[in-house]
This record gives sequence, structure tokens and C-alpha cells, in this order.
Amino acid sequence: MKEDLRKKMKKLEEVQKVDRVKERDFFLKNTHKAMSIGRQGRVQVEDIVFLIRKDPRKFARVKDLLTMNEELKRARKAFDEANYGS
Repeated sequence: MKEDLRKKMKKLEEVQKVDRVKERDFFLKNTHKAMSIGRQGRVQVEDIVFLIRKDPRKFARVKDLLTMNEELKRARKAFDEANYGS
């Protein structure tokens, strides 16, 4: 039974390594594409959104993260104003 668990853990580690490599490759490929779309040599949020616009799942996730980022900015600003004045 212990040996079976070890085999499963090893298999899981291998799958996770493959996933990390795929994620890294995806990130690098799209970063290079984004750098060529907008201002040369710079990656902007709009460029990433443009690249993933046809993938509903990724687009929704990015949209959620951007919305959450804006909400956090507003909350920080309100907190700072309440505690430190403006």
C-alpha cells in the first residue's frame, strides 16, 4: 500500500511539472505577442486582454481579476483617507 501511494505521488509530481512547463510556455508566448501588439517592448493590460478575448474562460478570469484590483485600489484609498486624511 505504501508503494502504491509513492507511485501515485510521483505521478502527481510529474503531472504538476508538465503543467508548470505548459503555463510557463503559455505565459512566455503571450508575453512576446503582447510586446509586439502595442508599444514595442512593453506589455500592457489591454494587450493581454486583446490576446485572450476569444477564450471565454481566460477572458472572464482576467476581467474578474481586473475588477477586483480596482475594488482593492478604491478600498485602500478610502482607508487611507479615513485614517490619514487627504
